[in-house]
Amino acid sequence: PALQSISLKLGSLIGDCVWTSLIEAIRHLPALQCISLDLLLADLTDDTMKLLSDAIRHAPGLQCISLYGFSLSDDCLKLFSEAIRHAPALQSINLYCSRLTDNGMKLLSEAIQHAPALQYISLQCPDLTDHGMKLL
Repeated sequence: PALQSISLKLGSLIGDCVWTSLIEAIRHLPALQCISLDLLLADLTDDTMKLLSDAIRHAPGLQCISLYGFSLSDDCLKLFSEAIRHAPALQSINLYCSRLTDNGMKLLSEAIQHAPALQYISLQCPDLTDHGMKLL
């Protein structure tokens, strides 16, 4: 049987070659249904998010994405939001992050309107404002 789920708890100081290898592997798992990454309060760089977003676009059966414990810049969230627009089977998004701005919430809100199978979204971000929640 083909691998359907990846769940990784990674240290905050992983190098680009580790990310490149991980995401290249994800791109070649056609039956992948769930990605769960716990980065222990690391910053997810724009380059890493570009790679992850590309992997999401190449996983048509992806049903759930869970990203734990890192800061998402607006640029990263823009890349992520664009990717989930191209994930037709996506049913669940879990974001547990250390930072998410109102602008990031707006980007996410616009993207989930184009995710026809999305049924569940969980956000746990300590700096989420009332305005940001209203955008969702």
